[in-house]
Amino acid sequence: MLNRTLNVLSLYDGISCGRVALERAGIKNYIYYASEVDPAAIIVASMRYPNTINVGDVTKLRVEDFKHIDVIIGGSPCQSVSRMGKGKGITTKKQKIIKTLDQYMLLKAEAEALGVEWIKFFNSSALYWEFVRLYEGIKIYNPNLLFFLENVTTTKWEKIINKSIGIKPIMINSSLVSAQNRERNYWTNIPCSTIEDKGYTIQDVIPEAFIAAGIRGRKINPDDKKYTQCLTFRKDMKSNCVVTTPHMTNKYISYDAELCTITPEHAEVLQTIDPGYTDVPGITRTQRYAMIGNAWTVDVVTKFFENIPLALYVSHRDKVKF
Repeated sequence: MLNRTLNVLSLYDGISCGRVALERAGIKNYIYYASEVDPAAIIVASMRYPNTINVGDVTKLRVEDFKHIDVIIGGSPCQSVSRMGKGKGITTKKQKIIKTLDQYMLLKAEAEALGVEWIKFFNSSALYWEFVRLYEGIKIYNPNLLFFLENVTTTKWEKIINKSIGIKPIMINSSLVSAQNRERNYWTNIPCSTIEDKGYTIQDVIPEAFIAAGIRGRKINPDDKKYTQCLTFRKDMKSNCVVTTPHMTNKYISYDAELCTITPEHAEVLQTIDPGYTDVPGITRTQRYAMIGNAWTVDVVTKFFENIPLALYVSHRDKVKF
C-alpha cells in the first residue's frame, strides 16, 4: 500500500486507460495529469474521471511543471511505426529518421522558427521523443522516477527506442487476458506480475460468433503485381487485433453464416475495458472505434501497475535495479 499521494503524468492519455488500470491495481490515492489533444478522447476521459487534471499538448509541456511526478506513462502514437502505417516510423514528413533526442529537439526548434505546426513537420510516431524529453527532464529532479511506455512490436523502430530509453521491452500478447490477438511491447522499470493464460475465445465476447474473420490484401500468386482482397479466418479462436477502423479487419462469421463487424462494445471487451465505457453523449460510433483501437489492453497494464508500490519502495532504497 502507498502511504502518500502518487503523482502520475499520462502522455497521449486517450480515454484514460491508465486510470482504469491504476484503480484495478488497487491504487486509489493519486493525482492524475493527462496530456491529450483529441477532443473526443478528452470528452470520454473527463466524463469517466472528472477530477483528471488536463494539461494539454505534450509538445508544449514544461519539465519544470512536473518535477514532482512519481510515474510517467504513455502509449506514443504507433500508426507510423506499425505495419499498417507503411513503416514511415519515427521520421519527419520528409522521411528523415530521428534517432536521438538531441536530433529531435533541433528539428523541433527548426519547425518552431519556421512557424510550422508540429503535425506538418513530423510523422505522428515522432511524438515518442516527447516521452523521452519529459522522462529525462523529470528524472533530473526525481532519480527514482518510474516509467511505462507501450507501443507496437516492430524490429526497425524498436532498436531506436531501446537505445534511447536504455532497456529492451517486454512483449506481451493481449490474448493471455482477452479474446484478442494483440502483441505489444512494454518498456518500463516497473516489474510485471505473472500473467496466466485465461483461455478466452471470441465466443466468450461474441456468443453468436463462429470464427473471427478479416478482409486482407493477398497476392494469390507470387508474381502478382496487385493485391486481391480476400476473406481470411483465424484458427486460434481469437479476434484479430482491435484497430481504429474495424470494418475490414475486425469481422466475424456468425453461426448463421453472416459476415458481421464487431460493435464498439465488442471492441471494448476485447480491450478488457468495461462495455459502454466510450458510449457518452456527443461521441459517434466512428469516434468510439478510433479511441478503443488506440487504447491499452487494460488487464495487461494492470499487471504492471499493481507493482508500482513495490517499485517505489525498492527504488528509494537502491536494493534492486529493474
